[in-house]
Amino acid sequence: MNIRADFHSHTKYSHGTGTVEDNVVAAMSLGLEALAITDHGERHPLIGVKPSRFDEMRRDVDAVAKEYRFRVLLGIEANILSPKGEIDLSPEDAAKLDVVLAGFHLTAYPLRFKDYFKLPFNGVTRYICRNSAKQRALNTEAFVRAVTEHEIDVLTHPGFRLDVELKPIGEACAATGTFVELSSRHETPDLKGVEILAATGAKLIVNSDAHKPARVGKCEYALDIVQKLGLDGDIVVNISDKPIVFRRGTTV
Repeated sequence: MNIRADFHSHTKYSHGTGTVEDNVVAAMSLGLEALAITDHGERHPLIGVKPSRFDEMRRDVDAVAKEYRFRVLLGIEANILSPKGEIDLSPEDAAKLDVVLAGFHLTAYPLRFKDYFKLPFNGVTRYICRNSAKQRALNTEAFVRAVTEHEIDVLTHPGFRLDVELKPIGEACAATGTFVELSSRHETPDLKGVEILAATGAKLIVNSDAHKPARVGKCEYALDIVQKLGLDGDIVVNISDKPIVFRRGTTV
């Protein structure tokens, strides 16, 4: 079993080590059909990509796609910033992209100072002990509202750095047509979490979250869980030969 396309990879535009071309060459060497370039959103300190660079990135992606005759999508991994589900990407800027991913990153800076004491605080305290029921509810609300109020194609690595309840997140993703990522890089969700998500009717997607070309398409952890649970292409969209239709309309 393998994926036929990897929809989460980073380049030197944020803090990946390779170029768009490097990642594409790596994807082609594995026989993948498509690759998404999804660098970090602008509120990721020091490395976040400002929307003013999207046109430059589009030219780069399209030039590489043309040269190699390979499908390359331009996207972003936006940051979920608050329990309201706010993200660091406007609808106008999202319209310039093929796919929009979003997830929580501990170091991303919120829109308001008071929000440092919500998701980021919960992320820090998780290093000491499991988040409380109240904290988990707040974290879960952030993910649910993010996919409900924004056109997010893929929710990335839920449960990484924050404790969440996966059942309501899966239900929200199923209702909105948002794919839930099984992340090999962060090894999350675990087997029980994937089982919970699959039971909600949410569609799942296996991605590498590669930060270096050598990791593009390498999804051993997630694929092992998919095999153990006996999940098929009706649930895990990028192990199927069927067209993959993202929430915002891009089809691969």
